Amino acid sequence: MRRSRLGQSKGLGSKIIFVLVALAFVGSGYLIGRYFLSALLDRPVGGEPVSGQVPDPSGGTEATTVQIQTKPVTLYRVQIGAFSTSENAENAAQAAIAKGVGAAVMSPDPLYKVYCGITGSKEAANKLAQTAQPKLAGSVVAENDNLYVATTEVASRSFTITGPKTQVEAIQSALVKADTSVQSLLAFWDAQYLGKERQVVISSMESELSALKSELESMTVDESLKTAHSGAVKIVSELALAAQGAKEAAGGDSSKVALGTSTFVKSIDSYIQELKKLSP
Repeated sequence: MRRSRLGQSKGLGSKIIFVLVALAFVGSGYLIGRYFLSALLDRPVGGEPVSGQVPDPSGGTEATTVQIQTKPVTLYRVQIGAFSTSENAENAAQAAIAKGVGAAVMSPDPLYKVYCGITGSKEAANKLAQTAQPKLAGSVVAENDNLYVATTEVASRSFTITGPKTQVEAIQSALVKADTSVQSLLAFWDAQYLGKERQVVISSMESELSALKSELESMTVDESLKTAHSGAVKIVSELALAAQGAKEAAGGDSSKVALGTSTFVKSIDSYIQELKKLSP
């Protein structure tokens, strides 16, 4: 009887040992498999994402802060007139366009001023004024009035934006491109008014600005970036139109030159106003 019970105890113990060994093999196999799978996916064991790739719920990666600083620029604006009301200013601009001279109204300060061109050099502005005056004399301006060239210093502006990295970088790229595009468009119109060979490739600028505009418009940004995002969209949209107008004006068609001039004046006005909002 004792031998029988002893034999049963030994048999039961062997079974328990077998089960424990089997569980140990299964467990070690799972851990080894998990380790190699994690290595294959280039992720550390434990399932944590690789450093620097932490997903952000708003579509970017980690939050970042960048400082954006625009370059100062000197503008020479050829003024047709100044008016107390927007309506009178718009009427003067349309009258100038009807005479073949591009024109647009810029934001009041406090008067509504009408400009028939903006240049980056005083020489180009004076040439434009001399060319436009005979076309406008006696109708839009007084017979013997010379067009006034106003010098405007647009100061450098600096501001910071913080948010998801991809969103911040998209806004930064757009504003940096806008900064260089303003300089390039000024150089284009300087050459246009002076009758010199143009060194600026407008078609590629238009494509780049349009691509940046599309990228920004497709984004849903964090609340903290909405002002910067809205300003960047407005700026690159207007400059893309200005680049398109310049490209069409390059052919020499006087009506296209007038239209391109008007569009450029509006784009510069938008650029100045939006920068003020971003850096009061």
